[in-house]
Amino acid sequence: MFDTHSHILYGMDDGSKRLSDALGFAKQALKQGVHTLFATPHCYDGAYNCTKTDILDACRRFSHDLSAAGLPLLVLPGAEIRVNHDLIEAFDKGDLLTLNNAGEYILLELPLMFIEGAVSMMIRRLKERGIIPIIAHAERNPMILNRPDLAAEFIYHGAKIQVTAGSVTGDFGRDVMKVSRIMCEKDQVFCLGSDIHPGRKYRMKKAEKRLKKWIGDAATQLILKDNPACILSRKNDSEDTTNAANAAVIGSASPGENI
Repeated sequence: MFDTHSHILYGMDDGSKRLSDALGFAKQALKQGVHTLFATPHCYDGAYNCTKTDILDACRRFSHDLSAAGLPLLVLPGAEIRVNHDLIEAFDKGDLLTLNNAGEYILLELPLMFIEGAVSMMIRRLKERGIIPIIAHAERNPMILNRPDLAAEFIYHGAKIQVTAGSVTGDFGRDVMKVSRIMCEKDQVFCLGSDIHPGRKYRMKKAEKRLKKWIGDAATQLILKDNPACILSRKNDSEDTTNAANAAVIGSASPGENI
């Protein structure tokens, strides 16, 4: 299966602090049936701003570390990019890293508070550029948690929804698990991510079992395998020649606890 959200790269953000941490996460992923994992350090979140070049370099370095350790885990580059009013401009400058550096999907983290219409506009502007936004851990965002219908609104405008494995298993509380189930049963979830950090449990296998109970084997395979596989075979960022346009005005990101 695919893990589409992790903080496995060491020394980048609030994820792995050292190589041993990262290798430990890799071993857990393999043990739980994950063969491909996206490394998605924080970007523009008010505390961390991992650059595209730094992430690509760190991902290459860690791939060598995995090979040296005999761990057959494919780790692909990405970033968890906090939505802010400069996001479209940063994308047009080529500063933002898409998943697998493939120029098609981008992982976005919504701020704790946002303007619904502005986020919808940002999604449309990214779609105009050929980019599909994936909203990270949507079920854990306070506004979506209180208004799950927002997920449908953002999907309508062209976004995809990612849910955290630990949310499915109840690690973030009953309310978050309930919203996760609602999204899954409404066929709103595109992919699953561990969002692994130090201090959290790796829950991909347990989440897989829970998903099968909720929505059946076929729908679970879409979320864990078929949908994320689409990310692997897209155009490269270097081929994206879309023109710059005015950025959507999004509620500015402020420093704070990452969710």
